[in-house]
Amino acid sequence: MAKSGVALKDADKGKAAKEFRTSSQYFLPTTRDPTLEKIDRRVSWLTRIPISHAEYIQVLKYNHLEHYSAHHDYFDPAAYASNQQMLRSVEHGAKNRLATVFFYLNSLVGEGEAPESGGGQTNFPRAATAAYPDGGPPVHDYFDCSRGLSVYPQEGKIIIFYSMLPNGEMDDYSLHGGCDVLFSNATKWSANFWLWNKPYHFVDPARRRATKELTEEWI
Repeated sequence: MAKSGVALKDADKGKAAKEFRTSSQYFLPTTRDPTLEKIDRRVSWLTRIPISHAEYIQVLKYNHLEHYSAHHDYFDPAAYASNQQMLRSVEHGAKNRLATVFFYLNSLVGEGEAPESGGGQTNFPRAATAAYPDGGPPVHDYFDCSRGLSVYPQEGKIIIFYSMLPNGEMDDYSLHGGCDVLFSNATKWSANFWLWNKPYHFVDPARRRATKELTEEWI
């Protein structure tokens, strides 16, 4: 595990990643490992997105008071206008992260305890709620986890959220953050797949086979 990095936008150049994100991470290749290849297949069948469109799984570790401020998983070309490598990778807006499959690998609280007491929730500050049925207002404090919708860690839970709309536009309401772990002796473990709207470059024989099986079944 190493400290997590951040793809800095033009407006944030010169800032340290720890100003936004204090977790640790590791990108775990899912190739040549039968268990991880099964996870590849399950994610693909769950989302109906070919695994050829996925990055390697990211494993995340959050210790006490570690977090990731609210952010989008997509890359807005307008925010990276001076980064030619980024613009090439997203094909100037034609290619981007479409969906995130997020795994909670452990619980922070015991049975009967209030989940909010342990923190570590994934917060969607602009999610639709009873107060804001069309989605929450713009965010000014990106570390505020009290707004919108929160999902608390529970071992075995998986959530899926989408970064793009069906018409291909980026969904600003997909803004989300990883909130502070509140227990001093606790560690939150999680993992995620990022799935793109076009094939990604991590394509090995096992992923090709899984993609072929999915497309034959559904296309």
